[in-house]
Amino acid sequence: MNKKILILNQSFSGVNKYIFYQLREKNWDLTIFDVPFPKKFIFKALISGFNLNIYRWKQQTINNFLRTNQTPENFIWRTRHCQKKITESQQEYDLIFQISGLFSPTRDYGNLKIPYVTFNDYTMSLSKKSGSLAMPTPQIEKWLVLEKQLYQNASLIFSTSENTRNSIINDYQIKPDKVINVKYGISNDDNYRSSEKNKDKSILFVGKNFMRKGGYILLNAFYKIRQEIPEAKLVIVSTDKHTIDKKYIGPGVEIYSYIKDKKRFNALYEKASLFAMPSFCEPFGLVFLEAMNHKLPCIGSKIDAMPEIIIDGVTGFLINPGDIEDLANKIILLLKNPDLSSRMGNSGYDRVKKFFNWEDFGNKIDEKLSALIKI
Repeated sequence: MNKKILILNQSFSGVNKYIFYQLREKNWDLTIFDVPFPKKFIFKALISGFNLNIYRWKQQTINNFLRTNQTPENFIWRTRHCQKKITESQQEYDLIFQISGLFSPTRDYGNLKIPYVTFNDYTMSLSKKSGSLAMPTPQIEKWLVLEKQLYQNASLIFSTSENTRNSIINDYQIKPDKVINVKYGISNDDNYRSSEKNKDKSILFVGKNFMRKGGYILLNAFYKIRQEIPEAKLVIVSTDKHTIDKKYIGPGVEIYSYIKDKKRFNALYEKASLFAMPSFCEPFGLVFLEAMNHKLPCIGSKIDAMPEIIIDGVTGFLINPGDIEDLANKIILLLKNPDLSSRMGNSGYDRVKKFFNWEDFGNKIDEKLSALIKI
């Protein structure tokens, strides 16, 4: 028996396709509505990011849009669009599945005739604590009120980490039994076997938002590393390539913007000795799972969901955000001790296979949703 579900979709990455695949595998009949943004926000981002270099313009537009689109006005505008969609078609669905907390399915919760759940990898409260918000304080507080109403009226809330789950419970006063942690996974068909013969003392970084992901911290650490290990290399993959300040780019640094060819992309993982992304703000960090799946030790920061993925001293290392000295020392330690690097890489690989897979993710969500509509 198919179970009909309306997806209110919010996507800034390709991960949603795995969510949809798992739901379809469990006989959920999906209707996906991509919740739009006000055109004026897109226009403002285009104008404010203008650059004669088309690549810089494109990336700056994206960065400006992501930084400025989260306003109470935008939350309400998108909510109205969702409410209209649901009013027109809600009788056809068993429930509503909303991705993110960036809008609500309705402004009139009392008249919503079917249950809704939300799927969250982060909260605005966590963004506020990280200092990554561009909104003035009154707007933040107004947003938090809207977001709290969303969670309070939801039948269930799925989070992708304990960090986000705890924020929803403690920052928004939501009952713990209503918030379910479902960890992201790694695709089962990607089973890589790294060979130590392929390693070339390279450090790999993969991240879209170069500054927020700690890219400049890594670049500064790298020059300390080169003094100790002259043959070390830093390989950066980032769509921010054309915005990275050239004064930071020196010998041993290779930068790629976007690599479509999966074999070529995997080759970077296969050659790398370790993966490092010392983020200042990281809702989850799927790229760490990718690196661990390639048997690479990982270095991240002691914040957000990163300590739930990387076991400090076992599958890699965790540093305080912005600690250039410690980051450099940890990388030097791994590059000089291939046996330690290999042990950590193998431990990470085992951890990924045991705790992070899409099948478990899908089973848990299906179980909770089916119980909600009593199927």
